[in-house]
Amino acid sequence: MIRRRALPALGASFGASLVAMPALAQAPWPARQIRLVVPYPPGGASDIAGRLQAQVLQDGLGVPVVVDNRAGAGGTIGTAHVAQSAPDGYTIMMASPSSHLGAPLLFKTPGYEGVDDFTAIATFATGTAMVCVTNSLPVRTIPELVAYARANPGRLNYGSAGAGGANHMLGVLFMQRTGVELTHVPYRGAAPALADLISGNIQVVFDSFSGVIPAVRANQVRALAVTSPTRWPLAPEYPTVQEQGVPDYDLPSFSAVMGPRGIPEPIVARMNSVINEGLKNPQLVERLAANGNAPFPSTPAEFGALMRTQRTLWQGLVRATGIQPE
Repeated sequence: MIRRRALPALGASFGASLVAMPALAQAPWPARQIRLVVPYPPGGASDIAGRLQAQVLQDGLGVPVVVDNRAGAGGTIGTAHVAQSAPDGYTIMMASPSSHLGAPLLFKTPGYEGVDDFTAIATFATGTAMVCVTNSLPVRTIPELVAYARANPGRLNYGSAGAGGANHMLGVLFMQRTGVELTHVPYRGAAPALADLISGNIQVVFDSFSGVIPAVRANQVRALAVTSPTRWPLAPEYPTVQEQGVPDYDLPSFSAVMGPRGIPEPIVARMNSVINEGLKNPQLVERLAANGNAPFPSTPAEFGALMRTQRTLWQGLVRATGIQPE
């Protein structure tokens, strides 16, 4: 059941805590280096997730796992490259809702279908977002935000890191679940949106926990809720949107490992086992927490079912925005 360059050393090797699968110990795979594609530039949150994934796999499989940053076109360049690679287990990728659910809906020719053209190997880490408001807005709970929005239709602006991204879709889902009207203001990244929230130029953001929690704790903005269905273990004092009366409000944020469609099941099973075992390592848990994330183990079947469910949800959200693929 799902619960939600050179690789840096993570203290002691994860390998000491990994348990090999005896039935596959003599399998010819892996016999050489594995390449893990990150479809975004070095240094960002996605790159960090990919490098942690590569470290876990390298320690558990006993072969080099190198990170290949193939950025561009909203993640579609690197993702399309993986979709077109041989399904032999030697080319895999750091996958996310942005690369596999959002981007295929925003580009006319992304070069892949985000679910059917890939093998679901393992989820890795999950995060949450926070609903934050500017300090001058007279609301402190989600019901108060909903009441204010209903009393002031069209007067609340919410910022995002760009049209079609996860924090845009969180706002669309919020409007669908509550019936309120918010005006979307896209920015070139989450940082300028947060800066305008602090200054009061916009009133609301739905942004990642790691991105906004420093401003929340510095009393620069006010957090009303986390968007995960249960309270976030890194900040359990904040209630969820759901527990404040908004039903079925959940748009999971996660990083995962996927490969081209058709990777043999024994290879998938071995990678999945290595990743799930690695997620038990306390050092890795600490590294994830430092980036606002938590371990997110699953089976390949559970991961595949999650992707199909989320594809349907994302399709409906993007249709509701009226965004046309470019």
